[in-house]
Amino acid sequence: MKATVSKSELIAMGFKPNQAKTILHDARQIMVKRGKTFWSNPRLQVAPRAIIEEVVLGVPLEEDDADGKD
Repeated sequence: MKATVSKSELIAMGFKPNQAKTILHDARQIMVKRGKTFWSNPRLQVAPRAIIEEVVLGVPLEEDDADGKD
């Protein structure tokens, strides 16, 4: 499982583009508040999976296999 989630991955999971952008923004702001200034870059289109799962969505994200195998 990857440590980060991109905007395109969130869109593929069923979120609308603006929702995906907002989720990433909120997750990055949480990281900045925790002292991780790397995440303050507004052009960064990824966010930590753990933050998105725990704080923003409250549920674990499902990751589909790219090759279609279980």
